[in-house]
Amino acid sequence: MHTDAFTQQIEKADYDVIILGGAFSGASSALLLKRENPNLKVLIVERTTAFNRKVGESTSEVAGCFLTSVLHLNPYLSAHHYQKHGLRMWFCKNAEDTVDDCTELGPRFQSRLPTFQLDRALLDQHILELALETGAELVRPAIVREIHLSENAENHQVSFTTANGETRRHTTQWVIDASGRSALLAKKLRLHRPLGIEHPTSSIWCRYRNVNPLDSYKSRSLHPKLMKGVNGSRSSATNHLMGRGWWIWLIPLSHGDYSVGVVWDRSIFELPDGPTLTARLHSHLLNHPIGRLMFAKAEAIEDDTFYYKGLPYYTEQMVGNRWAIVGDAAGFIDPLYSQGLDYCGHTVYAVTQMILKHAKGENISENLDYLRGAYQRSYRLWFESLYKNKYCYLGDAELMRISFIMDLGSYFIGPVRLVYTDPKHEWNRLPYDGPIGHLFAKFMAFYNRRLAAMADKRWAKGTYGTWNTGMDLTLAQSYSPNFSAFRFLRWGLCLWLMAEWRTLFVNSKRKNGSNGSLGCMRGATNAVAQS
Repeated sequence: MHTDAFTQQIEKADYDVIILGGAFSGASSALLLKRENPNLKVLIVERTTAFNRKVGESTSEVAGCFLTSVLHLNPYLSAHHYQKHGLRMWFCKNAEDTVDDCTELGPRFQSRLPTFQLDRALLDQHILELALETGAELVRPAIVREIHLSENAENHQVSFTTANGETRRHTTQWVIDASGRSALLAKKLRLHRPLGIEHPTSSIWCRYRNVNPLDSYKSRSLHPKLMKGVNGSRSSATNHLMGRGWWIWLIPLSHGDYSVGVVWDRSIFELPDGPTLTARLHSHLLNHPIGRLMFAKAEAIEDDTFYYKGLPYYTEQMVGNRWAIVGDAAGFIDPLYSQGLDYCGHTVYAVTQMILKHAKGENISENLDYLRGAYQRSYRLWFESLYKNKYCYLGDAELMRISFIMDLGSYFIGPVRLVYTDPKHEWNRLPYDGPIGHLFAKFMAFYNRRLAAMADKRWAKGTYGTWNTGMDLTLAQSYSPNFSAFRFLRWGLCLWLMAEWRTLFVNSKRKNGSNGSLGCMRGATNAVAQS
């Protein structure tokens, strides 16, 4: 048996693991720990009496794999949440366009892999209940007052105040921070970093009732075009309304409500004025033809609007001497591709496997050495490959088509294929954090920069969004978690080259020097300013 500084005999603690936060990441951590080692004493300290809404109600294929193959929640998800059928984007040129004018980008058929539209409040509560059934303990509601981390082989101490005003203090071998955006440990250890200069995005979201779905009789009667081209379910897809510097998500939930939110880059776009956040969101929603069709008579649910001024942030280090940070407590980038739960799955699995290994008395130095720097590396690669300056070209259907095809192709060849074919290894790693993944990320960052540069040129020339009306950009083939996705990369490369040509040679529609000549790329200057 190996021993090191992290496997030395420690004085008996009140708990083996104390988890700060009982939502998705905290509850999943407790569930995995107790399933694998029922003898572990695990305490969950949850701040709220009931879970609220979150950015993260739609899943990607990687998160779908974690939910169904790691947590084994498929029966529950099928009964209580929507099966998601792809990502769909809608473009227009101005508010006067009709639904029939809009360019549509997305799949023509149903998805091949399990993905879901989640009511996160229901899901988080269900996973928490499963964790309690396995023997984990819960204190709720409780406010964490102090976290004392030992720098050697002594136990950590966590103190918190319960609803009746009682202050409790417990010792523990391990502390897992799953506190979400509160990021208790990252902020305590001064490891928390915002990404506001390079990616200054904000979000407003709420729930709507009485929504008119895209596949309803009313929608199809008013617009027979909705009966053509697509054989899948538009209503159960994650529909996005797209514009320069912003996008809106429309996510159906199992009880009939819709989750609706707008994300925008504050350096490019600003929402319409209004007396409330909900009014501003609703006004902007009705400026898009699809938004008007679905939400003209819909009602925003009162007291259910949320706002984040700065969405992206990260921690510089996610593990240390018997402490770890998982899920949204470690970081969040952008909800465009619904990949927030990807990182929750990877961080939760990697940390719980390390703790289980430690409980067996095994050496975990290799795990710690890897995870110390893996999160920051992976986060940076993911941001630069997918999201840096992307909001410059969100509103150009031709450029977004190229990005959509190539981003998903790279995603299926890499993260999706790997978690399905080699789950025990890949869930312990973070996305794109390896030699081949690093190479792919750099390639993706390169074409993303080119698309953003083309968007700036088109905006200056007045040719931005030429394909936003009158085009059918739906995909006749589906993605699979194997190397067949390379054909999408080939296709994307051809479309990319043609777009470069059109950007150079299509005639300008407005004179140079207009306000449209201002670009939106943030380069080295802002990166230096942030550091």
